[in-house]
Amino acid sequence: MTTARSIAGLAALALLCMACVDATGPALDRAATPVSGDPVIYVAIGASETAGVGTRHPFVDAWPKVLWREALPEAVLYDLGRAGSTLSEALVEQSGEAVALSPDVVTVWLNVNDLVQQVPIETYERDLRSLLSPLTDGGATVLVATTPRIDSLPIYLACRPDPPPDAPVCPAPELALPTPTEVQAAVAGYNEAIERVAAETGAIVVDLQRYGNAPVDHPEWIADDGFHPSAEGAEVIAQAFAQGLPRALTDAASLPR
Repeated sequence: MTTARSIAGLAALALLCMACVDATGPALDRAATPVSGDPVIYVAIGASETAGVGTRHPFVDAWPKVLWREALPEAVLYDLGRAGSTLSEALVEQSGEAVALSPDVVTVWLNVNDLVQQVPIETYERDLRSLLSPLTDGGATVLVATTPRIDSLPIYLACRPDPPPDAPVCPAPELALPTPTEVQAAVAGYNEAIERVAAETGAIVVDLQRYGNAPVDHPEWIADDGFHPSAEGAEVIAQAFAQGLPRALTDAASLPR
């Protein structure tokens, strides 16, 4: 089994998870009512996690909504997240609109779909630079997330070549998935690219790896599909992003820092 073939299996598994989740609510959501004066403009760029796939009520539970309510309550939120989006697709479908909004705060979480589609690290790094540079050059505070631990997600454990005895039933046993070592190496390469681009552009890195083996230690953070964040997981992700926000942008009742 080649790495390319196994990663392709991971991509198919991700698509299967997307199909199994009831992602109610619009893909493109504009929330919040402007307050008097010049409100802070917050734009969320991302994929299914940003759109709230896996939560009970995406329009309310998606992590950008939590971040907005708890840390940026006076802001106007534009959630541009699109399920299934890769970084290159976000450059076409989300970046231009984000720049046009002249945002004060931008959150970016785009990596898992690129990983499963075998986007080379060099291409990913180039595209990330193209996405972040216009935003930071325009004066926005940009927070970009690293890739969290994915080799212990329930859906991966169920379908990997050597599933543990207590793994759930794989919904697509014919898929060929990469080994944990291969997944970890790919994630590390992407996260190193994220660190480099953030250093170059002045973006703030939100390190989701700091939660360690979260799928095992905190299974309640994972949705029933075994792949996306649950509503509880969305709360944790919102806290991680809130901790990266400059205090000048946050309200006194912000999430724990």
